Amino acid sequence: MGAVFALFSAWYFWIPKILGLDYNRMLGKVHFWILFIGVRLKGRNFELKNVWNRNISSLDTKNDGNSPFSPNDFVAYFENVKESKRKIYAKLRKKSGVYLFINNITKDVYVGSSLNLTQRMTNHFYYANSVKTKNTILNRAMKKYGLENFSLGILEFCEKDVIVSLNLEQKWIDYYKPSYNILKIAGSSYGFTHSINSILKLKELFKKENHPKWGTITSFETKKAISDSIKEFYLHNSHPSKGLKGKLSPQYGIGGSLVFCYNRNNDELIFPSINAARQHFKVRWTFIKKNIDTNLFVSINDKDWIIQSIPRK
Repeated sequence: MGAVFALFSAWYFWIPKILGLDYNRMLGKVHFWILFIGVRLKGRNFELKNVWNRNISSLDTKNDGNSPFSPNDFVAYFENVKESKRKIYAKLRKKSGVYLFINNITKDVYVGSSLNLTQRMTNHFYYANSVKTKNTILNRAMKKYGLENFSLGILEFCEKDVIVSLNLEQKWIDYYKPSYNILKIAGSSYGFTHSINSILKLKELFKKENHPKWGTITSFETKKAISDSIKEFYLHNSHPSKGLKGKLSPQYGIGGSLVFCYNRNNDELIFPSINAARQHFKVRWTFIKKNIDTNLFVSINDKDWIIQSIPRK
């Protein structure tokens, strides 16, 4: 409004000089006082409304004892994400840090971090309202309960450094143990394993022509370059799975076909792959492969077993 007053002042001063005309001084003073009083009243009402909203907000967000979270736990807190989008964008502009989404109905939480919090929030809100799917637990929950039933708390701001950000995120993941976080290690999927059923579904979904590499042939030079770079890397770096075999290996059972074994007492053993069954019984891989689905008992370690690729009804 200060700019508006300056504009009118310039208008009143320069227009008579440019056009050679003059204003009625009485009407000019009436105009000034109406504008001045109107602006003051409008500004006063706006200030009172903001004070009222802040007081009501503080009452609404006060911890009532049923919620494990309090606005005082955060450096910034937004009770209703849907209604607070503008405030969120303004508060988080050009900042990095760790944030916490809270489902106010189920009390489930999600911990995340970003070097650009505004961009990350835009991404979350877009998929929550879009017909496009981003198949994460948090996204499905936002679609189900609505953004109005989620709160956002900023746990802490930090410098724009990936390592610092991930370390802080890991600290808060360990503290809150969030149910919406699929991965329990910040920035890494290490330690996360798919179930056997998920692996079989993925194999069926991407087999043959559906595989992204279907029909492509990797040249010998490319294979050698990849092999040499991996060898060079592990000359100077350790591998967490180096020397691990059998059940200790992270690849144990991945990509194999399920094996079901039944003895004469109808006891059942289930293995994720032929190799896993072979290691358990301490026999050759070809022995399991040759006797699978023959519907005949074979002797293994002084017991008779039927080996099948599908379970008994």
